[in-house]
Amino acid sequence: MELKIFVNQLFKEAKDVGFAECEVYYVDRESLSINVYKEEVEKYNLNTSYGLSFRGKMGDRIGYSYTEILDEEAIHMLVNKAKENVLAIESEDVQFIYGGDKEYKEISTYSEALENISPDKLIQIALDMEKEAKALNSKVESFAGCAVAYSSGKYGIINSKGLNLHNKSNLLSAYVCPIIKEDEKMYDGFGYAIAKSLEEVNPKKIAEDAVNDALSKIGGKAIPSGNYPIVIKNEAMVSMLSTFAGIFSSDAAQKGLSLLKGKEGEEIASSVINLVDDPHLKDGFASVGFDDEGVATEKTYLIKNGRLETLLYNLKTANKAGVKSTGNGFKNSYASSISVSPTNFYIEKGNKNFDELLANIEKGLIITDFAGLHSGANAITGEFSLAVNGFYIENGRKTFPVEQVTASGNFFNLLKDIEEVGNDLKFPMSSVGSPSIKVKSLAIAGE
Repeated sequence: MELKIFVNQLFKEAKDVGFAECEVYYVDRESLSINVYKEEVEKYNLNTSYGLSFRGKMGDRIGYSYTEILDEEAIHMLVNKAKENVLAIESEDVQFIYGGDKEYKEISTYSEALENISPDKLIQIALDMEKEAKALNSKVESFAGCAVAYSSGKYGIINSKGLNLHNKSNLLSAYVCPIIKEDEKMYDGFGYAIAKSLEEVNPKKIAEDAVNDALSKIGGKAIPSGNYPIVIKNEAMVSMLSTFAGIFSSDAAQKGLSLLKGKEGEEIASSVINLVDDPHLKDGFASVGFDDEGVATEKTYLIKNGRLETLLYNLKTANKAGVKSTGNGFKNSYASSISVSPTNFYIEKGNKNFDELLANIEKGLIITDFAGLHSGANAITGEFSLAVNGFYIENGRKTFPVEQVTASGNFFNLLKDIEEVGNDLKFPMSSVGSPSIKVKSLAIAGE
């Protein structure tokens, strides 16, 4: 059944059984992923998915249901399931079907240059990345992964208040992860590209980045235990920031799951830190003009000059707090309920280049990656104890690689102990970004 006809019939039946307001959210996606190994295609996955969710309001409560098929039987199911859902709700939280905003910023998230790309060309990119990596260094033994992926999709919101919003996006990504053998030890590297056209993907450059990353780890050793000045490389800081992003959710705060509850307006970080949620970022992974409740999005400073300006809100949590939604009401999928999520979430870049961050450190550590963030970090208390890799700093210069050491600390204290921020802001295949940062000290357990 055509979407417009389906929605009209759905809303009519919903109102006949007592729903005062109605909304549908629909998603239509396609993705192609190609993995190669030893110069052959190992996996070729083409996936398409379509789904539609329905929300209907009775009183202050909203019932919810979803389907993957648009027919008359689905209409009856959606209405009945949503009504059952309303009757089962025990929460007193007020929920909303949004009437819309006056203006929505147009965001470019779709590249016509990626339309109708031949799968053969994508396969060739993957094969070339593997071939280039092998040609660069004879020590490349194998690959932990080598793949190209293309995804495209469209989604939208239609409700009984006259709201009708839609968006489409697409993206091409490629990565290679070579494994180098040296003295019976294995070292892996990673290189990648995110692109809006085939011309932006350079297999040789991706392979060079990956091989150089692996080679840089050869000869790693532990260092003596102690408290060291630390420079956290941008990609490592992204993984740390991703782990603790949930503390900035108003929903987590209202449920007592964030220590930032009630701290809006307080100094919670170093004055050099500005933490932003920017849904309008050019070429951002999560750039969008409206959230999944139909609220117009806007750039939000969560931390400005070290001060907590706001948390992230959707309509429900904003109503509970007596504030305006920040436009961060999103679904994990069409089948999910509305939650609070960031868009392009990052620390703004500073003025120092990477060498300048190291310059005044006599003995310290560059952390290039954290391991075990899911098990070694507590997103509520901020405590972490994590295996790290990196490089030793001596007299302001990067020296030998470091491995088999553990860094311990607290994320809230780390924010306060940041002394300088680099100018190398990076979003490594993610909507979370960060520049490299210099931290006063962290406890390192080594030899």
